[in-house]
Amino acid sequence: MRYTAADGDTWEGIASHFRMTPEILKNFNESVVISAGQVIDLRGVAVPQLGAGGSVTGHDEQGRLLYRTGPGDTPAGIASRYGVPLHALRIANLNLLTGGEWIPPAGTMVTIPSPPKD
Repeated sequence: MRYTAADGDTWEGIASHFRMTPEILKNFNESVVISAGQVIDLRGVAVPQLGAGGSVTGHDEQGRLLYRTGPGDTPAGIASRYGVPLHALRIANLNLLTGGEWIPPAGTMVTIPSPPKD
């Protein structure tokens, strides 16, 4: 997935829009500064990652992403893929915790909280 930068775009603004951290976004792009017309690689969100091979299915009533887990998904992998702290992911999905542990089976609908603002 790619995004073409507009005049005034920043790493923080683009990362926030695509629900990831600026650090993750910068890892997939070599450029230090952003200029209008530059193509930004968003594969941190689009490419399945170890422990996060599921897919986004939509948004909940508060605008948070809804993610359907795939085989082998882990809370840490999902949190990393979307740039959110693991504890925030767990809190957003308290209904899925059993006995303090949470290993979501494939097909589980998980709520992805908004990434923290810097």
